[in-house]
Amino acid sequence: MDDHRYIWCRNCGAIHHVSAFDREPIYTFADGEVEEVPVNDWRAFMDRHAGHRLEPLKATGDDYFPSGKAFDPMSEGYIEVSNGAETLLLRRSRSTIEEPFRYEIVSGRLVQFGVSLEIQEEAIRKEMKLHFCWAPAAPPSDEKISRFLALFREVASGIDPHTVRPSGYSNADDNVAYCRLNAAVIDVLLDRCSRQFLPLELVALRRFVESHRDSDDVMALVKRRDVSIEQSAH
Repeated sequence: MDDHRYIWCRNCGAIHHVSAFDREPIYTFADGEVEEVPVNDWRAFMDRHAGHRLEPLKATGDDYFPSGKAFDPMSEGYIEVSNGAETLLLRRSRSTIEEPFRYEIVSGRLVQFGVSLEIQEEAIRKEMKLHFCWAPAAPPSDEKISRFLALFREVASGIDPHTVRPSGYSNADDNVAYCRLNAAVIDVLLDRCSRQFLPLELVALRRFVESHRDSDDVMALVKRRDVSIEQSAH
């Protein structure tokens, strides 16, 4: 089932999210027994609003979860939908885990006002100190790790975030994507490192960077989008 569809009652403003969970049963407990109760949320909504003016809506693909976690069962979210003629902003919320999500139209629109690139500084530091085998070079000191991180931040700050394509996404934050470090960026980084590290250290650094460059590893760039809700003018 397409989970991006909604039904809007123009008479009373109620909104139902059409999803695969519409027919998920509920369970009650009585006298030590569990009873499965079949439900059909879509049918119940249609029955409650029989005779009303109902309009289909479809998500545009733009959404925003202030906590960053779309799959958090208690997270508030904002979802843009369209009826084909106009775009609306829905607010998703609920007070307790037991109740279904409520959807309401709110005034405003989602605006992406920035995209930034970051490095995974703490993860890189931990990997360099605890897990990577530097032989035959000596493990880098804290001072040398900090020097490498400063050079990496400098290189990352010179990259236009819009030119970097995500190759992986965060499970914890919908506003974060990970971008595989490409060969050109690696060459620039190691060229700058060559002025501050010994040749044997540079060989070890290249091995470290190239073995941790993928989108699920510590040298991947973090691409973060900044979204806000722009209030509509009245």
